[in-house]
Amino acid sequence: MKYHILIVCLFLSCGLKAQQLLTLEQCREMALDYNKSLKTADLKWQEARSNKKEARTAYLPNVDGTGTVTYMPQMDNINVPGFFLPTASPGGEINGTSDVYFPGMNLETEELKVYQAQVAMQIPIYSGGQIRYANKMADKGVEIAGYAYQLQTDQVIYNTDQVYWQLVALKENLIVARKYVEMLESLEQQLKDMYELGLTPKSEQLKVTVQKNEAMLNLLRAENGFKILKMNLCQIIGIALNTQIDVTGQLNPEPEMPVMADGINMALSNRNELKMLDGQVDIANYRKKSITGSYMPSLGAQVSYGYNEIPDVMDGDWNTIASAQLSIPLIHWREKKHKVDAARLQKQQAELKLEETKEFVQLEVQQYMVQVNEAYEAILLARKSQLEAEESLEEVNASFEAGLNTTTDVLNAQAAWQNAHASLLKSLATFEIAKTAYYKGIGQLMVDQM
Repeated sequence: MKYHILIVCLFLSCGLKAQQLLTLEQCREMALDYNKSLKTADLKWQEARSNKKEARTAYLPNVDGTGTVTYMPQMDNINVPGFFLPTASPGGEINGTSDVYFPGMNLETEELKVYQAQVAMQIPIYSGGQIRYANKMADKGVEIAGYAYQLQTDQVIYNTDQVYWQLVALKENLIVARKYVEMLESLEQQLKDMYELGLTPKSEQLKVTVQKNEAMLNLLRAENGFKILKMNLCQIIGIALNTQIDVTGQLNPEPEMPVMADGINMALSNRNELKMLDGQVDIANYRKKSITGSYMPSLGAQVSYGYNEIPDVMDGDWNTIASAQLSIPLIHWREKKHKVDAARLQKQQAELKLEETKEFVQLEVQQYMVQVNEAYEAILLARKSQLEAEESLEEVNASFEAGLNTTTDVLNAQAAWQNAHASLLKSLATFEIAKTAYYKGIGQLMVDQM
């Protein structure tokens, strides 16, 4: 017997070592490391930073090098025939032909080849503020991408907390359900003994048996639901679904209400959705100014150093060329007005979207506050019901032992006891989830992953 007990203990020990114990903080960290939507948001944030760096380069000169080789295989030599040079009057009018003869010439252009090379530097001097506004838009793009990343972070944390606290509640509920089954088994055995002594009919025992079978079925369903919920948590934190895990968190039997007096103002200041929309308004305003700047005069300069050679015609030579270009928009058939109007309307749309979202945020925070209050009140009522159910069960059991209550009374009292405990656990878990939702709603989850 001692040998068998030792073997069983060893197996249980191995099973416990293989089981991965998880705290809420660990689950949050693992979920944030694994979540693919969050990784996508991080890539978009990196993309925005790259766009910002690209926008900065518009202030710097561009240096480009080009090289060209031209070959014309079907081109022949150019022959210029001889002729007598004309004469002209002092006023420049041709009035005859002189005795001076030009003998003509032959240009070696057969299979002409042209070699060209150039290094040019272009310098923007003034572009109506387009470069400046493009950089401001890129800066806002980085801010918006950062807010989007934090918004996704908050959502991942909320989803993780929700499943975690459901697991904690269901884990404790399984203990209650098993104890309920044990209570029914004890009552069933008691009635069986009484039936064998001829003190009660068989039907009383069968009532308990039916109730016990139903309780065992509900326990089996709860255990299966617990396994599925574990798999759900495994998926969220990015580990294999069949990993043996267990949650170490415990429901606080004496929770405290969070301070929610300034919740709406905090939400209007901290919500990432509002920060993103506010950034969109700024971008629309910069876009409007950039469009206006595109119809202002622009000035640029170019300095180039190049080489040109045509074999047998022109020797190779290096030349430096400096030039400046001033572009002044004149007539564009009111194109500027239409573009500016479109940009102004886009800005107004962004402003309306921001104001509408502020209203939705205020309503949402009010709902979260109501849910927290309801969950807290539900805990108080569930705790009261639990105490009353325990007192009732003790009294009914004592009365049953004295022959003053029926089997049905005992079954009803036990069922009420089980329901009261389950209701309290559900209320405690709902309160924890409601608090997380409230803190998410006011932008105060306080998780910095940037």
